[in-house]
Amino acid sequence: MKFKLNNRTLSLLKAQSCLTETFTHTLRSEPKRQVVSFRLAVEHNEANTTFSILLGSEHHTLTLPNSPKMHLKLADFIEEIVNGPADTVTPAELPHSEREYGNFEIEHKQQVFELISRGGSASLDLGFALPINVAVHRNQTRTGVTTIMSIGNSRPRTKCFTVCGSDIEIYKRLIQSLDHLAAAATPAAHAA
Repeated sequence: MKFKLNNRTLSLLKAQSCLTETFTHTLRSEPKRQVVSFRLAVEHNEANTTFSILLGSEHHTLTLPNSPKMHLKLADFIEEIVNGPADTVTPAELPHSEREYGNFEIEHKQQVFELISRGGSASLDLGFALPINVAVHRNQTRTGVTTIMSIGNSRPRTKCFTVCGSDIEIYKRLIQSLDHLAAAATPAAHAA
């Protein structure tokens, strides 16, 4: 059983890491939704921030230099306290502080350019829980494409548009739109 901080709690940690106060949080396990509560005492000053985690009779302290991503390091620390040390033999998902969202690798850019040239569909894995799905309809009689892109299942974020011009112009617009969709899908706690 593994306890995880949800995106709402990560957003709260981001805001609370800039304050001096004591807060109460909960972690939930994935399959059975069991709950573990803990208290977080934050002492923020100009150079660094000290976090004290009170979990039952256990007391853990972490001091971090002030940075925009310190709440993610704190989240990793809290999850390690609750779940125990990470098993390095079987790598699970990346720690919060090492996750990156919306990274377009060269292979993704090549896939998009091939879609523009020929039409078709592709699923781009950019680090999110779900891939970004892209479908491009190419009409050979016109220099343009119609594109539908989405991310999500039950309530997907979707974009649909038609772009005309050279393949290079279409590619630039499509990449720009993918960037916007990726930015909208990035969890708030991870956004810069």
